[in-house]
Amino acid sequence: MTGTSVLEIELDSEQEAKVIYDALLPETQSVPSDRAETSVTVQGSSVRIEIRAGDLTALRAAMNSFLAWVSACKRTLDSLD
Repeated sequence: MTGTSVLEIELDSEQEAKVIYDALLPETQSVPSDRAETSVTVQGSSVRIEIRAGDLTALRAAMNSFLAWVSACKRTLDSLD
């Protein structure tokens, strides 16, 4: 079974979206497993994360990882304000 998930996250500003995009991009290029592929793009104040996986367990794991990284980045940016 294969699966695809698209996470589109609206942020407070284009600058914030670019910072989070820059933080996530290396994670898409050095994956620890070949069970999932991920791409990240930024459009305006939104970050779009597309995950393709060979099985639902890998899809869930990748989604959880990327959501946790976005959350950590957002909390860090919020603490700087």
